[in-house]
Amino acid sequence: MRLFLAFRVFFAVMFRRDAALQVRELLDDGPAKLGHAEAPKAEPIVFKPAATPQSTPQSKPQSTPQSTPQSKPIGRNEGLTLLSALQREARLLDLVCESLDQYNDAQIGAAARDVLRDTRKTLDRMFGLRHLVESPEGETIEIPSNPSPVRWRIVGEESGKSGTLSHPGWQATKLDMPQWSGGTDDAMVIAAAEVET
Repeated sequence: MRLFLAFRVFFAVMFRRDAALQVRELLDDGPAKLGHAEAPKAEPIVFKPAATPQSTPQSKPQSTPQSTPQSKPIGRNEGLTLLSALQREARLLDLVCESLDQYNDAQIGAAARDVLRDTRKTLDRMFGLRHLVESPEGETIEIPSNPSPVRWRIVGEESGKSGTLSHPGWQATKLDMPQWSGGTDDAMVIAAAEVET
């Protein structure tokens, strides 16, 4: 069941900052071991309604009109657009969210093969996924001086000039997300309900 746990962790990390921090801390085997400062806990985002200007009887009309901020219409979040594409083209949510208790491992594996293949096609078409480091895993590689913490995660002695590559990383070479053209009432819909007549 680790495959399905990996899918759920993937989407939790993608859409929730607190989950990403927790996963990173677990992968680093605790911040104290590597000498990193503990990552701050994510504060929940609270949306407050915009304050409405109060009119006072004594106020005089101003000579120049003041521009008042207007609320933007609810659009489509890119995360939902990605989920929608993965469901439409790979049936990913059907696999991840459905109860698997009634299926044996062979049935799950057969279903997962098609879903994983189509998921990779969809992600590659949208993002042009490539490895960040072209060397194979297990090979000794040079570590650049003053490495970016976004591109490199050094486990062990951070002062070393070389190390064994345990994961080549991933990077996007393009961003080709579908553009949302639906109405605001449907902005949160990921997949339409299918009805046969």
